[in-house]
Amino acid sequence: MTGSGFLGTVLAFFLAFIIPLQGVAGLVFLLAASGVSVYLSGIAETALGRKDDPRIVIDEIIGYFWSIAFLPFTTLGVRLTAFVLFRIFDVYKIPTGEVQKLKGGWGIMMDDILSGLAANFIIHVSLQILS
Repeated sequence: MTGSGFLGTVLAFFLAFIIPLQGVAGLVFLLAASGVSVYLSGIAETALGRKDDPRIVIDEIIGYFWSIAFLPFTTLGVRLTAFVLFRIFDVYKIPTGEVQKLKGGWGIMMDDILSGLAANFIIHVSLQILS
């Protein structure tokens, strides 16, 4: 769980304290940021000449943002749980491995967005069970 993906997720962890990821504003931000990131990561991949180059970390940032979006509360424990779950899904490509075969920015971004959504789902269900 080390490397540029880990560092990108650490950056996202801290950025998420200042970027609103709740409500309509959060949804608009996440959709816009995801779309822009698909476009920019595709350009970066072409410029760097390598598929899903590890220097591209916007996918981890946006993926982590999706992992904590719209949660009823985001305590430090919830944020850390989201971090760990997101990294597990991202590293092991559970259940997202096939989408990496998409071309360009879509292939770079979608596995991380789906990893974030999977982590978010598990946290939502866990919070419901525990409440």
